[in-house]
Amino acid sequence: MEEEKNSTSSLAKQIKEREEREKIAKQKVFRKIFIIVLIFLLIDQITKFAFVNKDIIIIPEILKFHTVQNRGGAFGIGQNSTFSFIVANIIVLGIIIKFVSMQANQIDKKTGFAIAMVLAGGFGNLIDRLFKGYVVDFIDISGLINFPNFNIADILIVLGWILLALFFAIYANNVRMERIKEKDDKSGKI
Repeated sequence: MEEEKNSTSSLAKQIKEREEREKIAKQKVFRKIFIIVLIFLLIDQITKFAFVNKDIIIIPEILKFHTVQNRGGAFGIGQNSTFSFIVANIIVLGIIIKFVSMQANQIDKKTGFAIAMVLAGGFGNLIDRLFKGYVVDFIDISGLINFPNFNIADILIVLGWILLALFFAIYANNVRMERIKEKDDKSGKI
């Protein structure tokens, strides 16, 4: 009886220690993502401030900095729908943060970096919408291709989602290849 009690106590202690390690690991992931988000967010906000109301030609007919007030979404869709975009932005950011909190132990450095890019871009544009009523877009490549002005936050969001899609595709392919290998191993043993 005493031995069973000690065994149960030992198991409970092991579970508690594992939970504590997982909690510390989650905090590390959150801290790393938070630092990356903060750095990218500062870069986004500083560049928006630095180039506001300026026309600067960087590469003639290719790249210039020209500020526009984007009161819509991507490509100017939904002009003057600021409240809707704020709500949608908050919901998407909340879902991403919830995902990170639930999957923190599974997030590697590359995926964490890509998630941080998406979060930083989302928060950067959300800050603009909340405090200005519009998003500051200043990067103009319309001399090169017919494309709306954009900002650092937009670049972060797009690149972050592309990287996440790429990482998930690679992961899915690796899982598929593992299953094929396991299937081949089993059929070869029979």
